[in-house]
Amino acid sequence: MRALQVPEGVRMALTRKLLVITAAAKHDLAGAARRLERFTEDLDEGRYPDGRR
Repeated sequence: MRALQVPEGVRMALTRKLLVITAAAKHDLAGAARRLERFTEDLDEGRYPDGRR
């Protein structure tokens, strides 16, 4: 496990994205798996949401 050193707004945006992926898994497991893969690839590449609403 790794701790991200990002502003609170970015952390909240990442949390929202992860919650959406989790909710999607209840209806479309394969789609949620693809979304999770993209999510982790984005994190690995340093691509974070801007944290603005």
